[in-house]
Amino acid sequence: MIPENPPQGRCWYGLYEGYEARSQDRLKKDLGVDEAAVETILRLRRQVIELQSHVRQLEAELTAQYEGQQLRLARYRKVYYEATWIELDV
Repeated sequence: MIPENPPQGRCWYGLYEGYEARSQDRLKKDLGVDEAAVETILRLRRQVIELQSHVRQLEAELTAQYEGQQLRLARYRKVYYEATWIELDV
């Protein structure tokens, strides 16, 4: 929750709001990483997040395609078994 009157000197952010600025400060101060390396790290992080999102999208598409294929196979099997049954009767 975000309080109505935050204490002085503290910033209240949403879940991801201000994440890059905080990460930049942490990388510089805590780990002693220079500015160019910080930019590279954050750019690679954004790329990884984008790729993860794309992978999730592809997984959803493949799942939908697989389910559609299974449905078509089930219909085919039903028609095939009915046709086989009719052939055995004749």
